[in-house]
Amino acid sequence: MAYPQEKGAWLMISRDTIDRYIAQVPAIPKIVKACSAALAEGDLVKAADCAAQDSALMLYLREIVNKSIFGFRSEIKEPRQIFGVLGLFRARQILYSYYTRLLMPARWDVFDLDSRTFQELQAQLMVKWEGIMEALGCHSVEISKVASIIPATFAACEGIFKHDVQTLRLLQAQKAVSYEAILYKMSGLDFFDLACMVAQKWELSDEIIHFLQALKDPEADNDRVVYFKLLLQYELSRDVFMRCGINNFFELEIDASEEQIDHFYACVSKFEA
Repeated sequence: MAYPQEKGAWLMISRDTIDRYIAQVPAIPKIVKACSAALAEGDLVKAADCAAQDSALMLYLREIVNKSIFGFRSEIKEPRQIFGVLGLFRARQILYSYYTRLLMPARWDVFDLDSRTFQELQAQLMVKWEGIMEALGCHSVEISKVASIIPATFAACEGIFKHDVQTLRLLQAQKAVSYEAILYKMSGLDFFDLACMVAQKWELSDEIIHFLQALKDPEADNDRVVYFKLLLQYELSRDVFMRCGINNFFELEIDASEEQIDHFYACVSKFEA
């Protein structure tokens, strides 16, 4: 996505501002790292016991695993029960989505969001991306984590923009531009550049970084990239995200064929019944 630069017109945020913000992003807690290591070893019981030592992590797991999108008929409460019903693949996804909690604001000022709605976005992206990956024959644990990095980046944008909301609203009213266009004009970075910076801060793999970079390319012909962009566009078009303003962050350029679009809707329709 390329936006023309205008000298002297956009003074709100600089690249230095963003670098300072990323430097202050909390590191992954030791217990969460231990839980992740246990999952990497394939030990769900050990992972559950690690998670049980962190009350904030357990609260998050209980909240998100009981979302309707996961389809559990009764409430899931106990650590070993949670990890047992999730299984290795989905447990890894949800653990990485917990990283986003490190960036979530106590109060949303830029986007009209709350923690419940934001967690709904996380859950919808995770479960549907898992289903799409399965339909594409992709079993990469690393690529599954991308569904967690995107919400984290929205939370980062809230933190970056919130200190000058009045100027942000003025720019939007006067110039009718997206949040991403403003971000780019001020810093030379777009949304997916910022996503890469968050992923690097958390020491995520090169495979994840390369996937995030590919999302910047409107002509990318990688099926996984095209389908993920379709999923992001699909979820952000929901009424709740249009009302809160997050839908206006960027205009995704997607070079998808009719066959890819039809297949995409066939995949996500399974979760909308």
